[in-house]
Amino acid sequence: MRRWQRRLIAATGSAAAALGLVMLPATTAHAACTTYYVSSSSGSDSNDGCSSSTPWQTITKVNSTTFTAGNQILFQDGGSWTGELQPQGSGSSGSPIVISDYGSGAAPILNGGGAAATVYLKDQQYWTVQNLEITNPASSAAVRSGVQVQNTTSGTLNGIHIVNNNIHDVKGNWVSDQPSRSAGIGFDVTDGNTTSAWNDVLLQGNTLTHADAAAIYIGSLKGLNHNINTTNVVIDGNTITDAGGNDIVCVFCASPVIQNNVATDNGYRFSGAGLWNGWTTNAVFQNNEVARQFRKLWDGQAFDIDNNNTGTVIQYNWTHDNPFGSVEWCCRSGFGAKSSVVRYNISQNDGTYNAVYPTLEGVDSNSFAQVYNNTIYMGEGDNGKVTNGTPNSPVTFSNNLIYKLGTGGYATTNTTWTHNLFYGNHPSSEPSDSAKITSDPLLVSPGAGGAGRASAAVYKLQTGSPALGAGVLVSGNGGKDYFGNPVSSSSAPNIGAYNGAGVSGPTAGPGAYWPLEEGTGTKTADISGGNNNGTLQAGASWTTGKVGTGAVGLTGASNSWVDVPTPAVDTSGSYTVSAWVKPNSLTGNQTYASIDGSSISPFYLQLTGGKFAFTTRSSDSTGSTATQALGLTPTAGTWYHLTGVYDNSAHTIGLYVNGALQGSTQPFSSPWKANGHTTIGRAKWNGGNVDFANATVDDVRMVPKALNSREAFALGTGASGYYQLDEGSGQAVTNLLAGSTANGYTEGHATWAGSGKIGSNSLSFDGSSGTMAVIPSMVIDTGQSYSVGAWVKLNSVTGANQTFASLEGVGVSPFYLQLSGGKFTFVTRSADSTSSSVTSVTATSSATTGTWYHLLGAYDSSAHTISLYVNGTLQGSTSFGSGWTALGPTLIGAAEWDLGPVDFANAQIDDVHFYNRTLTTSEIQTLAAG
Repeated sequence: MRRWQRRLIAATGSAAAALGLVMLPATTAHAACTTYYVSSSSGSDSNDGCSSSTPWQTITKVNSTTFTAGNQILFQDGGSWTGELQPQGSGSSGSPIVISDYGSGAAPILNGGGAAATVYLKDQQYWTVQNLEITNPASSAAVRSGVQVQNTTSGTLNGIHIVNNNIHDVKGNWVSDQPSRSAGIGFDVTDGNTTSAWNDVLLQGNTLTHADAAAIYIGSLKGLNHNINTTNVVIDGNTITDAGGNDIVCVFCASPVIQNNVATDNGYRFSGAGLWNGWTTNAVFQNNEVARQFRKLWDGQAFDIDNNNTGTVIQYNWTHDNPFGSVEWCCRSGFGAKSSVVRYNISQNDGTYNAVYPTLEGVDSNSFAQVYNNTIYMGEGDNGKVTNGTPNSPVTFSNNLIYKLGTGGYATTNTTWTHNLFYGNHPSSEPSDSAKITSDPLLVSPGAGGAGRASAAVYKLQTGSPALGAGVLVSGNGGKDYFGNPVSSSSAPNIGAYNGAGVSGPTAGPGAYWPLEEGTGTKTADISGGNNNGTLQAGASWTTGKVGTGAVGLTGASNSWVDVPTPAVDTSGSYTVSAWVKPNSLTGNQTYASIDGSSISPFYLQLTGGKFAFTTRSSDSTGSTATQALGLTPTAGTWYHLTGVYDNSAHTIGLYVNGALQGSTQPFSSPWKANGHTTIGRAKWNGGNVDFANATVDDVRMVPKALNSREAFALGTGASGYYQLDEGSGQAVTNLLAGSTANGYTEGHATWAGSGKIGSNSLSFDGSSGTMAVIPSMVIDTGQSYSVGAWVKLNSVTGANQTFASLEGVGVSPFYLQLSGGKFTFVTRSADSTSSSVTSVTATSSATTGTWYHLLGAYDSSAHTISLYVNGTLQGSTSFGSGWTALGPTLIGAAEWDLGPVDFANAQIDDVHFYNRTLTTSEIQTLAAG
């Protein structure tokens, strides 16, 4: 939670202010015509500036002129100017002074060159700034803005519109004051009185990139104890990327509207939340997208209802991949948020670090908060809570749809829950709700949302959903849902953010992953996005699994299998099929996964003749030729991982058991496409069902490509996360084991190297602050045994520590796989505190630049030891008492210290593996073999 007092200092003496506007210097020239032209290439300050053929040249000339209502100052497209633009004068209501562009080509560039502001308006009103490129780079950070608007008077200044500008690379700073003078766009009122304010502020259509310490900030340096009299603020349709801390902030605002903004990849250099308000009444935040928000110290949520706010409404927003949560309330009793409403928002994979709603203690005394008709999805590995903290006044949770595959729970003190749907993991802390629903809500494609609010359509309800019409009527419900559908004021709504009629389910596509974690009912979900969902037949039952908690128990009877009414892969092309199996018996043919043809199955991942096998047939006929890759002879009651691979380019099949190739691959060049049902626990032969499995089966996958040996090894050895880092373009960092934990994304200056140690690529990091890759989930449980491995090629061996892989705790990382003092080191901390004791193992030799090394750190919770391997060779082991569980997120190329990211790598990193166990020496050497 934000602790304002920690970062605020007493205001320094402000400039003397008087009622009304400050008088202009007597030496200022007054405008002589209506429209002024400025050209850096063809202008001259000796011109009159009154036409495009007689333009001025410099901003010095502009700054020396007092403009009047209706004037325009037009900078030539393609031109560039350096220095602070500080034109004088004010417009009037309906007749503003406009700064804009003329001509054709690229927008004119105004470069502050490190000045306090690139565009500076002090005690002026009725100005429009539009269609410019504004930047303010410098070699070091300081209090510095792109556009700075200042009110040192005791009155209200009107009519500031900043529209359609490209504002980027503003090297601002934030030390102790609020960043109202250090932002891409900063509005600052004096702390010398409580009455100064703004009216009619429009910030619309701007693109802000790499602006520090905030993108848009309206407030004051203290940010406290001021009248709430800034009015008619609209912040609409701005795109914000890589802001250092806060994205959009409105302080001392009455009824501001913050809507249609897209804020992504922000908060990596300073504290702050994404979109928030303080000392404000009746703010509306709606139709915004906030993704991948981070933090340097405090906060980090997508939205923050901060102190001394009353009547805030957060609605129709799309938040995803925000590790620190979707919405927080700040700060405490007597200094918190009052009478707030959070409704019709959709959250995907938020909150792994703490909770989706992490700080309910910020709900103030003698108040309330309502949270209703939101849809929350938390995928595998997103083990944060849904709610955390104890509110000072009651919070009501109604009609929320919570689809939670992670293990996190709820804080429920001083809360009321009614008519919510809870699906997936059901912790003991799940709230009491007499009207709760726990069955599958039949979302269109949960977890599949991406960039853009429209992508949240995957959270609509399918026909037959138990959430349709199952909510409770909420008074003053806003009248529409996330998608614009009406919400009745007299009849029961749906549960969740969608209030329309049920929709058709998506068409099944190639690829499937069935974790088999449901534990109850007969349905099992494909969480890969392929929408190949299954049904347990009468003789199949839920039991304890190998991966996670659940699995399906099969008896060998003819009614004991799982049916999927779609073909999960195209068997005429490359594909992979895998499963964890624990045989109950070793007799007869037992097929663990297959697809039906008309007469037979095209493949059989099976037990036959007492051995595991991957068998393919050359055509859809019992007379077809069989090709078989045989595996080892298993033992009943033991878990094994089987992977069958068909490579349509090489025309071969192969079988891996526990990640190891069984013999050689076999030639097979006659694949055919089966269009029938996919099955778990049986196959097809001569038109009938056969080969019923007598086994426990878990974690079944079908992948529409041929996995290579490295990928099969990761799958077969139970890696919880495998990031190959071969994407080569874009921001996504994909987990091969899709569905087990979230995919990640790059931040800062992370780039694709164009080559790597394993595969075709790797990630390149330059050591700069905020440059890393983030996986917004807890890839491993650091409270138990684990192993972490990566290939690393160093650019530098001197300077600060470089961490290649880690997780975030609350205050520090639980481990650091890193370079320290020129040597590779595996470091663990005894507790989640900067004062905790350190245990480390260091390599015997110093590292060098330009060489690929394989590093692996392991913690053995039974032996209470940590170990470090370099290139497969043990460097040492030492005692380590006990690990502790960090909720994440998981970091590649950085670590956490004292609530912020540190130890940024200056290196290439490739092929990162995470395991929830210690690997054997043989397995470590396989990884290190490349």
